[in-house]
Amino acid sequence: MQIKLIIPFLLPLILLADHVEITDGSIIHGEILGMTDGNLTIKTSFAGKIKVPYTRISSVSSNREISLRLDDNRTFDGVIENAEQNLLTIRDSGQSFAFSEIKHLWDASSTDPLILAAQKNALSMQMKWKHALGFDLTGASGNTDSFGLGIRLDSSLGNLMRGYDFYLSYVNSTKKEVTIVDETKFGVDYDSRFFEELSWYARTDLENDRLEEVDLRATAALGLKYSWIEAQNIKTSVRGGAAFRFEELGSESVKNLSEPALDFGLEYSHKIKEFLALESELSYIPNIDEFSDFLFRKDTALIMALNKEQNWKIRSGLAGTYNSTPVPGKEELDLKYYLRLVYDFN
Repeated sequence: MQIKLIIPFLLPLILLADHVEITDGSIIHGEILGMTDGNLTIKTSFAGKIKVPYTRISSVSSNREISLRLDDNRTFDGVIENAEQNLLTIRDSGQSFAFSEIKHLWDASSTDPLILAAQKNALSMQMKWKHALGFDLTGASGNTDSFGLGIRLDSSLGNLMRGYDFYLSYVNSTKKEVTIVDETKFGVDYDSRFFEELSWYARTDLENDRLEEVDLRATAALGLKYSWIEAQNIKTSVRGGAAFRFEELGSESVKNLSEPALDFGLEYSHKIKEFLALESELSYIPNIDEFSDFLFRKDTALIMALNKEQNWKIRSGLAGTYNSTPVPGKEELDLKYYLRLVYDFN
């Protein structure tokens, strides 16, 4: 008895809803949002947004005025209604179209998908600033076994085609009230895409490390970068180019370095979950005259978002430098692990 009383109230809503009939005979009631890339999107009250491939659609009907664009870019407006043999018909016009011909379909009162795509592309080409401020709890093995604190600021300015990246970091560690780590780093990286997956890049890194008796270590590189993988969750790029190494050391027993070199690198990022990601960067910088004299750098970290907005993160990583020709009495490998609290802001 209660069901019979409810049906008269639900019937007008059902009649006013859009209908999509599937080839297996089932019918989806809801609100048609649009059609693009061969998929019709309908918003339902029970399952949210559903995408239906046009190959699975038998017929479509709606009491709302729609606009559609064919593959040949002709556009039509009107109310759509049921039609047989996988055709969409414009009411009172006598015009019918196969679903395979339809490039876009949208509510006539909303914005044309081509205009939305153009607006999105224009926004993606705007140069935007992004910043990240991090505070580290660090450890070291190799030249020292200690704990310390650090700070790092990352800033980037870019769009889909080119970008600048800047970083500045400082790490200080003491042991028995004696400073044993006092390291400052600064770097700038620029890349500009000029053809599909290819970009050219320029980068420089400056470093001062009292523990390693390095007053100034500078590397500059210029070359090409290839975006090897650009999937939704995984991105990998490799680079190669010419470089220059300069080292001014605090030890009189070792000559300063000023040599041409090569630069090879690998950048990898993997979004494992919505809140969890893995990032890694490797650099190999050998001298041109003697490949056994080289620098090898790495920074691999696991990044976990701490809130829904993902502007607070924990970055736990392992970073280090291998110098094949260190100052006498120092080890080749200087390896540091860190736990960094990061705040992202624009």
